[in-house]
Amino acid sequence: MLERYANSEINKIFTDEHKLQLWQETEFAVIRAMLRLRMIDRDDSAAIITTLQESPIDVEWWKKRDKEIHHDLNAFIDERVRYLPTELHQYFHKNITSYDTEEPAFARMLLEAIEVVLPLCGMLKEELITLALKYRFTIMNARTHGQEAELQSFGARCLSWLADYEVAAQALTRTLENLGYSKLSGAIGKYGSLNPEIEKLALADLKFKPFTGATQIMPRILYAPIAQALSNLVSVLDKIAGDIRLAARSGRPIMQEPFQKKQKGSSAMPHKKNTIRTEQVEGMARMARGYANMISESIKTWEERAIEQSSVERVAWPDLFHVTAQALKVMNLVMSGLKVYPDNMLKEIHESRGVYASSEAKEFLKTQGLAHEAAYRIIQLACFNVFEPSSDRLVIRENVPSSFGEANAYLKMISRLKAEKITSIEDFVPRAELRVSDSLDASWEDVHNYNAVLKKLFSDKETVGKWHRLFTPEHLLQHEKTLYEQMGITSQTT
Repeated sequence: MLERYANSEINKIFTDEHKLQLWQETEFAVIRAMLRLRMIDRDDSAAIITTLQESPIDVEWWKKRDKEIHHDLNAFIDERVRYLPTELHQYFHKNITSYDTEEPAFARMLLEAIEVVLPLCGMLKEELITLALKYRFTIMNARTHGQEAELQSFGARCLSWLADYEVAAQALTRTLENLGYSKLSGAIGKYGSLNPEIEKLALADLKFKPFTGATQIMPRILYAPIAQALSNLVSVLDKIAGDIRLAARSGRPIMQEPFQKKQKGSSAMPHKKNTIRTEQVEGMARMARGYANMISESIKTWEERAIEQSSVERVAWPDLFHVTAQALKVMNLVMSGLKVYPDNMLKEIHESRGVYASSEAKEFLKTQGLAHEAAYRIIQLACFNVFEPSSDRLVIRENVPSSFGEANAYLKMISRLKAEKITSIEDFVPRAELRVSDSLDASWEDVHNYNAVLKKLFSDKETVGKWHRLFTPEHLLQHEKTLYEQMGITSQTT
């Protein structure tokens, strides 16, 4: 992995030095198992283990030997036995195959790498909970299909992020069970001349259980869910990052990722605050999905063993852990320093002209005796009416400039326009001032009838009071507390 995105702890786990050390620990476990089964005497087993522990593995020697024989495990055996008397060679790597040595070591590396990732997962969970509680009553417009929808609190938005994230994190934790198994069952997994008790004792020494039915290697279907869980975790981070990017767009951002005081957003445009961190997370997600796909392709191996998965795993697994750790690191930085702008959230709600309560308004009209279609069309027409541009803006909208000079004239014209009065459907509907709209199939007669119904309905003061209540956060968000309660996130103000 490039140093820019590498995690130092992940790097250490997947070094040749660490891998060879784990290989040696597997070999030692086999020797201790042989001792317990009286297949080697105590002095010989002690001599092997003590001698090799006192003779550090020469990685450069191993690499050179590997280039000569093109077999890294045999090169490891050659590097180790050169320190042992010839009469002890017979006990080192006795009756086992390369992957008997490598599989337990490989599973241990995956476990160690997951142990690096999990604390980062826990940190992000805490950041999301902190934001959910802090912004419990900070209201904002939710969006569906990119369009203004109903009100929610920003705290609830954080809860929805947390819910997705918890599913992904828990799925990763569940895959740890798959790493509780390994094999030491010989060249094709059927033990051959290898005593099955050696597998049982050696794996127990290494804290594994034997996997029944392994071939020369462990079935890769055990490991594919781990890769998929890591990829899914980063995809959830990408979803959260994407929401932040959408909210940070120029004009009136409602939140932004942290921007350091000495940071530069663009080499050309000094005003820019580019969303580089959340964009990087999307890139990490693309890589994670690619690595996970490579690993899933390795489920298939020819018969009892072929080697196509080896090159994939040497690259894909370390890099998948690197991008996962990097994505978590970046998102922890983003969430801990997230800039939230409640004023812009409120401005956005104000300028949405009350449409955030359109569903409530429609249902209210139905409770007052209107048919579903009439209630729907009245509120739909009202929403379209309140967004119709002023006559001056309509001139600009409908007249396409034929030159940059004319475009500049329009720019000056728009800058001189008075601020438009924001009319909410909360006030517009009771006034019964619906107008025909080019966007809807409603005739003048239809609109006249709608207005007549509205005038009669809102002549009653009690009805007007109930109507205005529909637009309050207390009414619209009264059940959000259920989300906090169900997710076990509570405070005195929840």
